[in-house]
Amino acid sequence: IIVCNFTETVILGKCFRRERTRAEPVRAEPVREAGERTRMDDRYVAKRVIYLLGMSAATILFTTAAAFIRGQYLDEWIVLVIINLVFLALWFFLLEHCRMKRSIAGNRETSYRRIFAGYLASLGVTAVCLVLPEFSRPVMLSAILMLGVGNIELSLCSGLFFCSLLGLLCGGTIQEFSMYILLVLIGAVAADAVENSKKQFWYEWFAGMAGMLLPVLFYYLTYREISVRIMVSAVADGVVVFLFLHLCYRKLADARNAEVDEVMVDITDESYPLARELASFSRADYSHARRVMLVAARCAAVVGADERVCSAAGMYYRIGVLEGAPLAKNGVKMAQRACFPEKVIRIIGEYNGEEALPSTIESAIVHMVDGLLKKLEVLDEDTVGSNWNQDMVIYQTLNEYSAAGLYDRSGLSMNMFLKIREYLVNEEALLV
Repeated sequence: IIVCNFTETVILGKCFRRERTRAEPVRAEPVREAGERTRMDDRYVAKRVIYLLGMSAATILFTTAAAFIRGQYLDEWIVLVIINLVFLALWFFLLEHCRMKRSIAGNRETSYRRIFAGYLASLGVTAVCLVLPEFSRPVMLSAILMLGVGNIELSLCSGLFFCSLLGLLCGGTIQEFSMYILLVLIGAVAADAVENSKKQFWYEWFAGMAGMLLPVLFYYLTYREISVRIMVSAVADGVVVFLFLHLCYRKLADARNAEVDEVMVDITDESYPLARELASFSRADYSHARRVMLVAARCAAVVGADERVCSAAGMYYRIGVLEGAPLAKNGVKMAQRACFPEKVIRIIGEYNGEEALPSTIESAIVHMVDGLLKKLEVLDEDTVGSNWNQDMVIYQTLNEYSAAGLYDRSGLSMNMFLKIREYLVNEEALLV
């Protein structure tokens, strides 16, 4: 063993001395205190601001159109717009609060695109409700839609506001308004139970029956009579709510929960704007990024780590080069502006140990693959012309990283490290 290690050191030392004159200078890895992690300051990014402005514009335009159709006076419209602004201030605060808690699709870096689409759909339901007779408005659907794209807090907040708009725009009795509030509460709670319980049918049935029964009861409390028209419309509303929960809601919720995976698939596509920008900036950097993406994902599969995180982080690990040094901080800024998933942003912030050492298994994998590929790329064909020489480079590079303690706080075990190292040696075609 001693002879082999000595031979390896001598041979590689000769190779690296010959190449170091034109390779990038070797610098010592920075040492970080225990528990230090990448700093990720929250930023207001253009994507989120655009969607927030879109929701504001849609709300005010909807109110203005409805007030005009209903023949309301100018002073009444002004009051409605002020009420809209008060709600929107609350809505923006709630959105940011839920995002920071990661309660929207578990994604702190969500762009609000899905929330925006659900909000417009809920406004559409409210618009339909405006033209329907009293006690015949399916307000539960708006709450269920918002829960499908957001969470129960957003669902209740928007649902109650849309009910308030209906009351202000259409008039009506206190009994009708009370019924709508109760229906929104039932719709939101039932939909949440459908998503998180195995007894889905019973909650769907309960929501549908509530939609059938409550309009009849509240209409009777208001006029002390039973209306066949109300009974027919109530049955129709209950059936629509039941069918929507049974056939559509789970698909909507599953799409919401898969938001992070969808983003990681999108950003690793060659047509993604930031990928095209990197390719335009430097074909060499782009080629390197694609190779890191491919190899890191396969290494993750070997040890059971998250392949999609490694793939996306490997692709944009050095994205800070577009703005220059410091690469880690600038890379984080660019990734946050593009609303990358938080796990990917954290790995980008740990680029080359500039700000912090790898804190996850995926970050350790991307770090070692990126460093290894950079070494192989600066060596000429004569040095790495044989499999034997390439294997020696892989062994020495990864052993140096491990001995330096770069992955001590990443959760990468020695067994995982050895598996990755052997995989890279045996699959050397991936590195050529």
